[in-house]
Amino acid sequence: MSPERNVAPSRLPADLATRLGRLLGGDAAVEQDVLVFIGARYQAESLFYIPSAVAREILKRPADFIRAARRFCQPELL
Repeated sequence: MSPERNVAPSRLPADLATRLGRLLGGDAAVEQDVLVFIGARYQAESLFYIPSAVAREILKRPADFIRAARRFCQPELL
C-alpha cells in the first residue's frame, strides 16, 4: 500500500503574482472575470496558482489574456 500524498500545487513567486495582479487588476469586473477564468481553465484559486508558463505568457500579452477572460465570462458582449 502506498501512503496517501497531499501534494500542494506549486505557487508562483510573490513578485510575479504581484506583477500579474497590477497588469490585470484595477477594475473589479475584470478582476472577477480573471478569477473565474483561471479557476475554470487552470483550476487555480488565485494568480498565485496558475502555471508559471501561463504567467510568463500573460506578462507578454496581458490584453489578450483579459480578452480571453472576458470572452469566457461574458460571451454575449463580444
